[in-house]
Amino acid sequence: MSDNRSCKTATAAEELVLHEKFRLFQEAGLVSAPDHYRRQAERPFTAGERARTTILFGNLTEKHEAFIRAVFRGSGYLCESLPTPTKSAFQLGKEYCNNGLCNPNYFTAGNLIEYLRRLEQQGLSREEIVDRYVYFTAGGCGPCRFGMYESEYRQALADAGFPGFRVLTFQSNKVIREGSQEPGLKYTMDFGLGMFNALNLGDVLYEIAHQIRPYEIHPGETDRVLAECLAELAEFLEKRQHFEILQALPRPLAARLEKKRALKNLLNNLGKFRRQLHGRDLRDALEGCARRLDAIEVDRTRPRPVVKIVGEFFSQLAEGDANYGMFHFLEREGAEVAVDSISALVLSWLDQARRRRRRRKGLEFPYPGARWWQLRRRLANEISFLKKDLLFLVADRLYARHYRRVNGWLGGLGRSLASLDELASLAAPYYDPLTRGGEGHLEVAKSLYYTRHRLCHAVLALKPFGCMPSTQSDGVMAAVSSHHPEMLFLSIETSGEGEINAYSRVQMVLGEARRRARSEFDQALASTGRSLDEIRAYVAAHPDLRRPFYRFPRRSATATRAADFVLHVARLMRHAPAIPRPEGHGS
Repeated sequence: MSDNRSCKTATAAEELVLHEKFRLFQEAGLVSAPDHYRRQAERPFTAGERARTTILFGNLTEKHEAFIRAVFRGSGYLCESLPTPTKSAFQLGKEYCNNGLCNPNYFTAGNLIEYLRRLEQQGLSREEIVDRYVYFTAGGCGPCRFGMYESEYRQALADAGFPGFRVLTFQSNKVIREGSQEPGLKYTMDFGLGMFNALNLGDVLYEIAHQIRPYEIHPGETDRVLAECLAELAEFLEKRQHFEILQALPRPLAARLEKKRALKNLLNNLGKFRRQLHGRDLRDALEGCARRLDAIEVDRTRPRPVVKIVGEFFSQLAEGDANYGMFHFLEREGAEVAVDSISALVLSWLDQARRRRRRRKGLEFPYPGARWWQLRRRLANEISFLKKDLLFLVADRLYARHYRRVNGWLGGLGRSLASLDELASLAAPYYDPLTRGGEGHLEVAKSLYYTRHRLCHAVLALKPFGCMPSTQSDGVMAAVSSHHPEMLFLSIETSGEGEINAYSRVQMVLGEARRRARSEFDQALASTGRSLDEIRAYVAAHPDLRRPFYRFPRRSATATRAADFVLHVARLMRHAPAIPRPEGHGS
């Protein structure tokens, strides 16, 4: 007891001595009281700056960016998309950013700095660049380093000579609105629905391109036609007339409705919703694009292994050095790439929010702790929960329905969105679907989904170097692969270098995928009793069979399109006049 008391007394005495020392040093001006860190206030982007301020953005595919840029411009903004980031951008990002970050941060920061330096070379001063340009990107939070990107961009820009350059994020409403009653970036009904259209159009065309290009007869034709369609649809989105109820009604009715503000706003928003998503002008534009794409000649008698892409959002969308140009590499090696979509990711976010809310049911009740006999309060609690749950359900159904509609207007070639309930149930035994940070559970779920439904021959997971959620999912996939030996899975970490090693590993997997695709094709062809030359002669005599949007049934037992196609053609041949047998035999 006495020892404990003496220790406590000594500790208290030491604290008094230290406190007195600090007081004396402070009075002498040798130390100052520590201040809490506060981020430097950023100059807001205001409405008065819209006409002279250009919004920069990037990190999506060329298709998505063309449409997003068009919607920005159609809403009255100056807007430009950044070029596809290169290795030089990666090296520049590493020079100005902190160590230990994942490569999306390096590629993006370096790409932005490169763009600003080119503006400087064109004659703009750094002060003019900071004043007349802003960067618009997604924000984040949670365990992933994605939540740090915003501050990293600002620091890198300041160190590169552009201090005060504004970075706006989806989550940064304070930055957008601070200091102004009228924000520079204003979210309107037309702007929001236009962006909704832009994402859907970009997703469908992105997938169509990867489904047609491996089978095109004339190399480069798909890219040429697609570029023409992109330009026409982007111009349509930019110049599309917005709906206004007062302009649509006769003048007497418009004058009366103008006095009823609430009713006018409701009808106006309903009209905008109908025009943006159901308008005949949108359907005509997409169907015109589909007719041009359908004129591309394809040869579906060539078996291609199908490689499904999963992984982290940035890496599975990148089209250049940020993921080693992997999609172009796979197509050069004779594969068909099954890409993922932004729509699938957005719907998974909605599904996660709905499931997380259901798990937390009761925590946000208006009458928490209501007893069993308090029926009115318990009913109010249930109604409050169901109202918000219904909003998630409606948003999910509207999004998925519009995606299917756009896909149909563009020819119907795009794959259906996977069932979120099925994905969650597939992932649950291995990876909790509600785990925050990244798309780890989706990697597990989609790998299982596409393998189980025979929609691919191999799964390729692309992820940035050192990505924490992807590292977790890689560990889980070791167990998944052992439980499902039929799954051909490969994980590739991407960075600014090391592509030769990555290509070598992918080629090893592609060898097995090709063998599987060829085996499926040979079995299907043998079952028809026809030679490949006979099949090709019939296809050559029937131009419809060379259209990319020609529909033929799919067999559940194979992922090879060519196998399904020769079975379909053989059935047609049984009910068609004979075609002269070509000389020689092919395979």
